[in-house]
Amino acid sequence: MSLTTNAMKAHLKLKLHAHANMLVYLIVLQIMGVVLFAFSGSGQMGKGAENVSLEFIIYSPAGIFMLSILWIFYVGVTLTRKGVRKEIIPFLGSPRVNSITDIITLIYMGAFLTFTVMLSNYFIYSVVVLFTDKKFAEGMTIFNEPKVFFINALAVFIVSITTAAIGYFVGTLLQISKIFIVVFIVLFFTYNGSKLSMFISNYFYEQYPNFVSFTVFNSAIAIFCFFIANAIGSRMEVKGT
Repeated sequence: MSLTTNAMKAHLKLKLHAHANMLVYLIVLQIMGVVLFAFSGSGQMGKGAENVSLEFIIYSPAGIFMLSILWIFYVGVTLTRKGVRKEIIPFLGSPRVNSITDIITLIYMGAFLTFTVMLSNYFIYSVVVLFTDKKFAEGMTIFNEPKVFFINALAVFIVSITTAAIGYFVGTLLQISKIFIVVFIVLFFTYNGSKLSMFISNYFYEQYPNFVSFTVFNSAIAIFCFFIANAIGSRMEVKGT
């Protein structure tokens, strides 16, 4: 048991070191998002009466979150690449160790993503206050609404892990055949125009969903994707493909 634990720790340390540069890419991507959304905002509304008109610009990390989600999807895909696995193969204890450390690596990445996304909102506020003449009205923050802040942080983390799991699943299938690229593109556009997409989006995400159902739904997707991907990956490693 101790040998497996030591192998897992060594393998995890190696993987985190090998993918440390991905964290730099995330920071660069988020800085680009801050610059973009700090001056344009992520939403806008206005009111007017007689000679008076008011324009409200909403600033939130939603856009930065979407960019970050694309990043962690890509990280999930890259973990399954044959080139990446070959670099770490000499240090593999077993396919099971490899699968577990892959998941833990993605959890670390998801936690880092959550931390930076939640802090990016304050960075946007700072840019708006320092470099524009707009009047700033403080929204919900960790100081005045700590409960909402931590629920949002947990939601960001859950969605990031689910997205990473989907990326990991997609990347594993792509190692079998590149034809799955066409399959995924067809499924993506078919899903987006379906009633199922509207139901899932409305029930679990947009219309103030119950947090328990939101968590269970995303956890089920993540577990399914990790389980199937690890089963396929273990077979590929045994066969040496």
